[in-house]
Amino acid sequence: MSGTIKEPLPNASPPRVLAVDDESYVRDIVSRWLNSAGLPCAQAENAKAAWDYLASNEVDLAVMDINMPGSSGLELLGQVRKQYPDTAVLMMTAMNDTKTAIQALTNGAWGYLVKPVEREELIFQARGALERRQLIVERREYTHSLEEKVRQATQAVRSAHEETIHRLAAASLCRDEETGMHIRRTGLLSEVLAKAVGWSAADAELIRMAAPMHDVGKIGIPDAILRKPGQLTPAEYEIMKTHTTIGAKMLAGSQSAILELAGKIAMNHHEHWDGSGYPRGLSGPAIPEAARIVTIVDVYDALSHDRVYRKALPEEEVLDYMRREAGSLFDPLLLAAFFSCFDEIRQITLEHWDKAVESESNVVAPLDSNVLVTSAPAWASVSCDSTTSDSPQPV
Repeated sequence: MSGTIKEPLPNASPPRVLAVDDESYVRDIVSRWLNSAGLPCAQAENAKAAWDYLASNEVDLAVMDINMPGSSGLELLGQVRKQYPDTAVLMMTAMNDTKTAIQALTNGAWGYLVKPVEREELIFQARGALERRQLIVERREYTHSLEEKVRQATQAVRSAHEETIHRLAAASLCRDEETGMHIRRTGLLSEVLAKAVGWSAADAELIRMAAPMHDVGKIGIPDAILRKPGQLTPAEYEIMKTHTTIGAKMLAGSQSAILELAGKIAMNHHEHWDGSGYPRGLSGPAIPEAARIVTIVDVYDALSHDRVYRKALPEEEVLDYMRREAGSLFDPLLLAAFFSCFDEIRQITLEHWDKAVESESNVVAPLDSNVLVTSAPAWASVSCDSTTSDSPQPV
């Protein structure tokens, strides 16, 4: 039984009230009284017609009969409260039954009218329900507005904080050959990998902001070593390695969760899964997971981009090298997660690509990365004992 709809009076405001009753004379009276009180009212002869009308019209208040052919008013009440929670509902019935009234009010009705209904009582309850509804809607919108303002303000503070971190990290590396985009990518890619291994959105955001400070300790390395255009001596290499502990000391003692995490990363991002890294020779799970994440991201990014002392490796060579280092330099499970989200890694890398840098064939990479490379076409590695191979070697 589809039922019919009777629209409100011509030239009235858009209907905000709907009268639902299978008896036409009741609908007409209810509609006439509400229209005369300035509450434009449409009509539906049964639950199906009312449901169809609600699907295409905004209704602030529905006045429903309980006993109707087909679906009852109580059934329609339950559907309306679930699908259209902002629609207030008044129930009408010819039965002065306390149990039915309690059931209707318990199921979400905002009022209960017993036929025959008095005009003043109908209008009083209708206006009361609409006023209550309006207060609820306005309170919710106000709360949402405040939440949005707080969200925007928080985001503005976080953005300013993150920009400050990037600028300070870049300033600390201004004597080195790192780029601003490398700093930014390190954070973004660390966030992606952290999410891929199950970190919460909040914790992944922390590593995005903390990871760019992984090499902040380079500020304490003398220029003669940091910018030396040639191979470091064993003694110089030992000094270079102290950038990890210098960075950790710089970031220690803060109440900031970002700086606390950054300190762990700075100290441990040159540790290797097999224990061959520095400064403490940690291995496996003893290395903080955040540092293991940054190690993977840092190596990938360093090999994938041009530097003044060499050209980037082709992507497949970079990935082959990383696969070979699973279980040695890299946590194998984290590396597997890295490859599982590599499409996103690649996309972020392309969106934040370095500006072109001039090659200088006589410049050698400082020993400041998990991978050491020269500008030679064969990408022979540099190590303290002058040994070489055909691919970049982990420190």
